[in-house]
Amino acid sequence: MLVGGYKEGNHGASTKSIDEKLQLAWKTRAYPVPMPTRSGFRWKASALRGMQRWMNGEAITRPVTVVVPALYNYLPGESIAMGWLNEIDALVTIRQRMICAAKISGWDVFTFHTLHNLDHYFDSTITTVRETWVKEGNLSIAAAYETKRRFGKPYDYHRVQPRFVENLVFQSSLFDWLSHRAIDVPLRFHVIGTGLLSALVSTGAITFADAVKAALKIGARWDETLRELAEGQTDDEIGWSRFHQVGRIIGGRSNLSLAVPREDLPNVAAPGRPFWYSPSAAEPPVQIHTAQDAAAALETMNLASWSSELPPVASEPVRGWLVSPLHPMAHACKWSVSNYLLATPAASTLFLDHIATLGRAPVVYVEPTVVQNRFRLSRMKVTGP
Repeated sequence: MLVGGYKEGNHGASTKSIDEKLQLAWKTRAYPVPMPTRSGFRWKASALRGMQRWMNGEAITRPVTVVVPALYNYLPGESIAMGWLNEIDALVTIRQRMICAAKISGWDVFTFHTLHNLDHYFDSTITTVRETWVKEGNLSIAAAYETKRRFGKPYDYHRVQPRFVENLVFQSSLFDWLSHRAIDVPLRFHVIGTGLLSALVSTGAITFADAVKAALKIGARWDETLRELAEGQTDDEIGWSRFHQVGRIIGGRSNLSLAVPREDLPNVAAPGRPFWYSPSAAEPPVQIHTAQDAAAALETMNLASWSSELPPVASEPVRGWLVSPLHPMAHACKWSVSNYLLATPAASTLFLDHIATLGRAPVVYVEPTVVQNRFRLSRMKVTGP
């Protein structure tokens, strides 16, 4: 995040000048939308197959891992910029869950996600989607106004409660989108931290409504704790102090740890398909298979999991990352040929078509035994005259 014009601890200027400097923390910028090519994915798949042959087939024999971090996007408006609302199946799920979340919370996720958009190139798209959804009745005008009232300040985008719900809507929808398209290819999902709620929704262990209620409760507690730790006299100073604190957590520059109380956790069933979970990126993953596993995992969620620390590199030979390009974890995709950024529908589709298929077990061709159905030859009896 580009933060400028504000230095913490400098209170010598007047309140007005401090507020003016604080507003500069949000700077307009252009979002880099990755444009993957089919030839590039084919080349990387060919390189991976070459590595597999060189290592006697041991390099890529397991299901390809998809890493699902605690947060999907980093800045407001990123999910819109990456084109997920242009993919019809993703759009349907996202829209339905936005409506459900608005009925529970009283404010709108779409308005929150786009309220402080930093790349004005997408303003026309955001306006068109908003007008369409209002006319169709999918976007409540009252909920949109309530969102602007609650989170109208630039620093409110780092309020934990709305960010938690926003992430749950987008991340669980993309999790579903990817899972439905990976029926015929082997994938191994590795979920980190608070992304656990999205995985439990996608695997049917909890309902989306219950997940939203839990995120609202947990997020409210964490917000209140951060407010108590914030420095400043006015609401704006406290808001920016909390903004920078969350920014340090996401950037991996803070060791603040906030756990979840058991009474805020929802009842959970066994997931429909198992997945792997780590409370933080640094901890080894454990498989979530039963309801007891899921319940125990929920108790380990922590705000510290929003950190951009990367999982160990040597554990999986090929990994896809379900994060936006501006997320700090996206930098892992620039390091080697075995990391892939699943930031757009096009990139995710190419990943499934050319990379995820490498995890399939090799098909051994067995030549069929051909049974010849023909008359038996008999010796002709030859007699003399």
